[in-house]
Amino acid sequence: MSIVSAVSRAAWDVSKSVVVPIKRQFGYVMSSKSYVRDLQTEVENLRDTVERVSNSVEVARNNLRPVSSDARKWLANAEQALKAADDLLVDYEKGNKTCCRGTLPDLNCRYQFSRNAKDKIQVIRDLPPPPPECRGITEIKRHSEYVISSEIYAQDLRKEVGKLAYEVDWVDLALEEAKKDHRNVRSRVTQWQVKAKDANEEASDLLDHFEKASKTWCLGTLPNPSCHYKFSRKAEDKIRGIQEHTRSCSAYTKLEDMCSSARPGYVSPTPAREEGTDVVQSTTAIEPPISASTSITIRDDSVFESRALMIQKVMDALANTSNSVVGIYGMGGVGKSCLLVDVEKRIRIREDTSFDWVARADVSENPDIKRIQGEIAHWLGLTDLEKRDDVSLRANLLRSRLEMEEREKKKVLIILDNLWDRLDLDKVGIPCGPDNKARGCKLLLTARDQRVLRREMRCDSAFLLRELENVEAKRLFEKMVGGKVPVELEPLVEEAVRISAGLPFLIVAISKLFIDTSYSECDYALKQIWSEDTGNVITSTLQLSCYGRISEEAKSLLRLCVAYGVSKPSLEDLARYGFGLRIFRGVSSVQEARVRLGSLIHTLQASSLLLDGEEDAGGFKIHDLVREFVASFASTNRPLLVLKDQHKWETALLEDRLKICEAICFPYVDLEELPKELICPELRIFLLLENKRSLEISDSYFNSMKNLMALDLRGIRLSRSPSPFQFMENLHTLCVDNCSVEDVSVLGKLKGLQILSLQQSDIQQLPKEIGQLVELRLLDLDYCSKLQIIEPGVLGRLTKLEELYMKDSFDRWSAGEQTPATNAGLIELNNMKNLRTLHVSIRNPSALPRDLDVEKLTEYKIRIGDVRGWGDYKGSRMLELNLDGTSDVLRKECFQSILAKADNLYLYEVDRTEKSISALSSEGFPKLKHIQVEDSPSFRCILERSSLPTFEALETLLLNNLVNLEKILCTKNISIGSFSTLKVVRVKGCDKIEVLFPRSVVRELPQLEEIEVVGCKLMRGIVEADGDRGKFELPKLRVLKLYWLPNIENFITTGSSPSRSTSDDQIGTQIAFFNEQQTLDVHGLDNHGFMFSPSMVKSLAKPRKLSIWRCEKMEAIITEEEGFGVEISETLAFPMLAYLSLQYLKSLKCFSHGSREARSQDNVQSRRLALFNREVSFPFLESLTIERLPNLNEIWSDESPLESSNLRSLKVVRCDSLSKVISSRSLVKLHKLQTLSINDCSLVQEIFYLEGPSANGDVETLSELTTLELNKLGSLRCIWNKNPSGIVSFHKLKKFELDGHDNLEFIFFPSMVKSLAQLRDLTVSNCEMMETIIAEEEGLGMEISKTSAFSMLTNLRLSCLESLKCFSRRKCSRETQSPNRVKSCCSTLFSQEAIEKTIERKASSKVQEFGGSLTLS
Repeated sequence: MSIVSAVSRAAWDVSKSVVVPIKRQFGYVMSSKSYVRDLQTEVENLRDTVERVSNSVEVARNNLRPVSSDARKWLANAEQALKAADDLLVDYEKGNKTCCRGTLPDLNCRYQFSRNAKDKIQVIRDLPPPPPECRGITEIKRHSEYVISSEIYAQDLRKEVGKLAYEVDWVDLALEEAKKDHRNVRSRVTQWQVKAKDANEEASDLLDHFEKASKTWCLGTLPNPSCHYKFSRKAEDKIRGIQEHTRSCSAYTKLEDMCSSARPGYVSPTPAREEGTDVVQSTTAIEPPISASTSITIRDDSVFESRALMIQKVMDALANTSNSVVGIYGMGGVGKSCLLVDVEKRIRIREDTSFDWVARADVSENPDIKRIQGEIAHWLGLTDLEKRDDVSLRANLLRSRLEMEEREKKKVLIILDNLWDRLDLDKVGIPCGPDNKARGCKLLLTARDQRVLRREMRCDSAFLLRELENVEAKRLFEKMVGGKVPVELEPLVEEAVRISAGLPFLIVAISKLFIDTSYSECDYALKQIWSEDTGNVITSTLQLSCYGRISEEAKSLLRLCVAYGVSKPSLEDLARYGFGLRIFRGVSSVQEARVRLGSLIHTLQASSLLLDGEEDAGGFKIHDLVREFVASFASTNRPLLVLKDQHKWETALLEDRLKICEAICFPYVDLEELPKELICPELRIFLLLENKRSLEISDSYFNSMKNLMALDLRGIRLSRSPSPFQFMENLHTLCVDNCSVEDVSVLGKLKGLQILSLQQSDIQQLPKEIGQLVELRLLDLDYCSKLQIIEPGVLGRLTKLEELYMKDSFDRWSAGEQTPATNAGLIELNNMKNLRTLHVSIRNPSALPRDLDVEKLTEYKIRIGDVRGWGDYKGSRMLELNLDGTSDVLRKECFQSILAKADNLYLYEVDRTEKSISALSSEGFPKLKHIQVEDSPSFRCILERSSLPTFEALETLLLNNLVNLEKILCTKNISIGSFSTLKVVRVKGCDKIEVLFPRSVVRELPQLEEIEVVGCKLMRGIVEADGDRGKFELPKLRVLKLYWLPNIENFITTGSSPSRSTSDDQIGTQIAFFNEQQTLDVHGLDNHGFMFSPSMVKSLAKPRKLSIWRCEKMEAIITEEEGFGVEISETLAFPMLAYLSLQYLKSLKCFSHGSREARSQDNVQSRRLALFNREVSFPFLESLTIERLPNLNEIWSDESPLESSNLRSLKVVRCDSLSKVISSRSLVKLHKLQTLSINDCSLVQEIFYLEGPSANGDVETLSELTTLELNKLGSLRCIWNKNPSGIVSFHKLKKFELDGHDNLEFIFFPSMVKSLAQLRDLTVSNCEMMETIIAEEEGLGMEISKTSAFSMLTNLRLSCLESLKCFSRRKCSRETQSPNRVKSCCSTLFSQEAIEKTIERKASSKVQEFGGSLTLS
C-alpha cells in the first residue's frame, strides 16, 4: 500500500502542478467578461469619487480656501489609475475583434486582459481614502455624504442644467430652420424636446426650493440637515436623468437626423444665402481676418439684422486683445439690455469661447454695491462672499478671486448693465487702475450717455445702438400683436410704426392699442398718443433717461433746435440765434459761441437726444420722438410753435398759448399770407423761412413782440418805412437773407443789434444809418451782388465788430489817394480793434493800404484782383491773387503778413517778373497747406534755391496750364523740412515739364499719397535718376494717375532724353514706387507696350484699383522685358486688387505673357488668346470692366486660377472679336457673381457655353446673380447652348434686360422658371426673330405641364418684338403639329401655362395698387 500510496501521491502532485495552472489560465480566458464588468464597476465608482473630490477642490479654489498637497496627490494617483484602466478596456475592445476578423474570440487577448484587469482592480481597491478635507464627500455612511455635499450637488446640477439648456436651444433653432424649409420633424425629436424641457424645469424648481428652504431653519443661521439630505438625494437622480437627455441629443448632429426630407423639388437655401437671414458676412475685398466672434448662421426671429450686426461688432471688439472695456450706448428703451442678453447667450453657448468665466450684474440709477458684488460672485461660484456683510471685505475677496484668475491666465468677462454714472470699480472689487480702467478682466457695459462710457469708465470701444429700421420695426410690431394685423387696421400700421420711431419699448406699448379693438378706437388712440398712457410711458422714459440729466444750457439749445423746425439745422444759424438769445453761458464773442455750440451738441449726442448727421461731419439730426417730446411736454409752460400745416393753425394759435409762447417758426411752408397779427408778449424768437419775395409783413406785425431777441425773415419783401422793427429794443440777432429790402436805413434804429445778416439780399447801398449799430459784432453781406456803395465812415463806426463777411459782394473800395472818397476804404477796418474774421474782395490792388492792420485777423478769405469766383477751399486763411506786372502789392508790408499767415493760396493769371512761386514770399510760406496755380505763364519753377525752409507745411500742390513751367524744383538739394508734409501733387497741361522730382528729393517726401499727371506733352518720367544711389520708397503713396503723356517711357528715367533702357536698380526703384499704391490709373500712354514686369508684380501687394485706358501700343499688362530677369513661369498674383478696368486698348491681346520669343511661339501654336490665363490670378477681385478690346477672343482660359474667385460684377462692352463669354469651367468658379452686363459685342453667339464635366448638373451656379443685362449682341443665337436647369440657378435674379438680339428666338426653358422666384423686372425689346419668351424645344427637357409663375414680377416690358406670338409655347409633337394646333398654341400672348396668375394680379386693373407695370409696344 505504501508503494501504491506513494505513486498515487506523486501522480496527484504531478497532475496538480500541471492541471491547476491550466485550469487557472483557462479561468482567465473564460472569465474575461466578468473581469470587464468588475473593472468597469471599479472605474465608475472611482470616477464618481474623483469627480466629487475635484468639485470639492474647485469649490475651495473658487472661494480662495487652501487645498492640501495630499488632496492634489490623491487626485493625481486616482486619475493615473483611471487612465490605465481606461486604456486597458480600450485595448481589450480593439484586440478582441482582430481574430478571424472578429468571428472568433482571441483567447490570448482575453487571457492577457484578465490578468491585467485583476491587477488594475487591485490597484484601485488599494487606493487610500481621500484626504480629511475631502472625506465628507466619500464618507462610508452615505447619509452624511448627502448632507455635507449638498452645495456640490447643487453646483453639479446647475452645470448639467446649463449643458442641457444649450442642447435644447440648439435643437429649437435648428427646428425653426427646418420649419422654414417645410420639413417634417420626427416625433422622437419632439418627445425629446418636451422631456428635456420638463427635466430642466424640474431641476430649476428643485434648486429654487433648496435655496429658499436653506434659509428657513434657525432664521437661516444654521443649515437644515434634513433639507440638505433630501435635496442631495433628489439632485443625484436629476443629474443622472439630465445627463441621459444630454447624451441622447448627441444623435442629433444635423437637420437630417431630426427631420424628414423637404417636399419634392424644394431647394433648401443655406442660411447664409437666405434673404432676410441674420447673417454677418465680410464684404471686404481683402482676405478677411479670422474673427473671434461667431456669425449668426441660424435665423432667430427675435434678432434683427441691425442687431445682429451690432452683436457681431461687440463680439469682435471683445475678441480684440487691445480692448479691455467695451460699451454700448443709446437712448433709453432702444434695446441695450436685450442686446446684452443675446451677446451673453452667444458667448455662453459657444464651444470655442475665449472666456472661462462670464458674470453679469445690473447697476441701475442708484447703484447698490453690495448687490452688484453678490451678482458677480454668484456667476463666479464665489459662495463665501455671502458670509461677509462688510462691502470692503467683500470687495477684497472678489478682487483676490479675479487676480487669481488673471495669474492662472483664465479670462473673465463681467457684464455691467444700465450704468447712469461713474461706477467705482475699486469699491466693487474689480481690479482697476487709478483712472478707473479695468485690468485683468474684460468689461462689457451699457449706458445711455456715451460720456459715461468714454470718460468715466474709459471704454476702448463704444457702439451707438440706434433705433430699428422701418422694416424691422414693422416685423416687431406684427409679432407683438400676435402675427398678422386685422385687415381693417392695416392702414393704421404705418402711422403706428412712424410714431414709434423704431424704439422697441414704444413699439411694444403702441402695439397694445391694436389688440381687441376697432378701427375708430385705434385711430383715436393714435391721434391722442401723447395724452394717453403710452404718452406717459414715452415722457417718463425720456425724462428719466436723457432730458432730466442734462444742463439747463443744453436744454435751451435742444429747445432751439426743435423750434428751428428744419430737418437739417444749420450750425451757423444756431450759433447766431443762440448768441442773440443769450443761451451760451460765459461767452464773450461770436466765435466762442460757435465753440460752445459744438460742445453742447456733443453733449446732446452723447445723451442720444441728438443723432449724428449722415453726411456732414459736424452735423446732426433730431429724433422725431425727441422733437415731439420737447415740443409737447418739455415746453408745456413755454410753448414752441412749429407751424408746418396751415390746417392746424386754428388750434395751434390759440390766444392762451400765444400769450406764453416762446418761439414761433414757419419752416418753408410756402405761405400766401401770414396769419393775423399775433399777440405774443413773451416771444423770444420768430423764424419765417420762405422763398417768395412777394410775401410782405405789415408794419405793426411785431408791435406786441417787444421781448423778441432773435428774428429771421428769410425770402420775403420788406417795404419802405415805417419799419416793422421800430419797437424791438431787445433784438440782438436779425437775419433778412434773400430778401427784397427797399430801405436799409430803418435798421439803424435797432440800437442793441449784435448780429445782422443781409445775405443774398438785393440792397444797393449801405447807408450811414448802419453806422449807428455800435453794438454790432457780426455783419454778413455775402452774395449781395447789387451792393455798389458803402458810405464812407460807416464801417469805421462799427468799432465792436468781430466778423465781417463780404464774399461775392461789394469790391469797389476807395483808394487812399482818392478825394473826396465816394466809397468806404479798407483803412476803416483799422478802427475795428476786435475784428478777427474778414471775407473781402479787392478788385483794385492799389486800394490795399500799406498800413492795414491784419495781424489781428485769425480767419480771412481775401481776393485781390479780378479773380473768377470764390473757390471752395479748406482752411481758415485763404488768399486769391490775380496780379499783373505793374502792381506793387507784393512790396506792401500788410500783404507779406497776409502771405505769411495764409494756409490756402490761389494764383490765377499771375504774370510777373518773379520766375518762381517761392519768390513771392520773403518768409517762405511757413503756414501754407494748399496752393493752386493756374494760367500763370511767368513761372518757370515752384521753388528756387533757398537757405530757409520753404513750403514746410504744404500738403497739396495743384499746377494747371503753366505753359512755361519746366521744373517743380530748380535745385536738386532742398532745405531740410521743405515739402516734408506734401501729400498730393497734381500737374495738368504743363507742356514743358519733363520730370516731377529728382530721385534725391523724392526720398524727402515721406508723406506723399497721391500723384496725378495729365496732358504734359514732354513728360518722360515721374522721377529722374540724378546720380543718387540711396534706396528710396514712397511708403504712403496710395493713388497714381497718369493721363495723356505721349512721351513717357519709364516711371524712373535717366538722362535728358527718353530711353527704354532700365537698370536693375531702376526696376527696384519702380517696385518701391508702386508697392503701397491703392489706386493706379493710367490713360493715354501711347508708347508703352506693357505696364509691369513679373519682378514688379511680385512686390505689388497693395493696389486695390487698377484702371488702364487708351494705351494704343499696349499688348499686355505684364510682360517679361527682353534681357531682364526670367520668363514668366509661375502664377503672378494681385492679392489685394478689387477693381480692374481695361478700356480702349486696341492692341491688347492678353493680360500677361512671356518674352517676345515665347510670344511668337505662342502665336504660331494658337491663334486664340484668353485675356486671363494661368499666369495671373486675382483672388479678391470684385469688379471687372472690359471695354473696346478689339483683339480679345476669350476672357478666361480653362487654366485660369479662379477657384477662389470673389468676382461680383462683370461688364463687357464693344469687344468685337469676343465669341463666347463664360464657359462651363469658368461658370463654376464665378459663384459670387451678382451683376453681369454684356453690350455691343458683335460676334458673341452664346453667353453661357455649357459643356464638359462642369455641365453635368452636379453643381448649381450663379445663385448670387441679381442683375443680367444683354444688349445689342447681333450674332447672339442663344443665351445658353443647352438647358441650364440643374447647372445654373437664378434664385436671386431681380432684373433681366435684353435689347437688340435679332437672332434670338426665345429666352427661358420651362424648367428654369421655378428658379426665377425673385425676378421683379423683365424687359425684352428689339428682338426681331423672337417668337416666345418661354419655349420647350424638342430633345431639351420636359414639356410644359403646369402653370409657370413669376410670383414677384412687378414690371414687364415687351417692346418691338415683331415675331412674338405668345409668352409661353408648349412643344407640339410631330403627329399633332397641324396648322390649327399650332394656331391654338400661340393665339394668345398669356396662355394658361404662362404667367397667368401674375399678370392677373399685377398687370390688370390692379397694376397701380400693387406697384407693378406692364408695357406692350
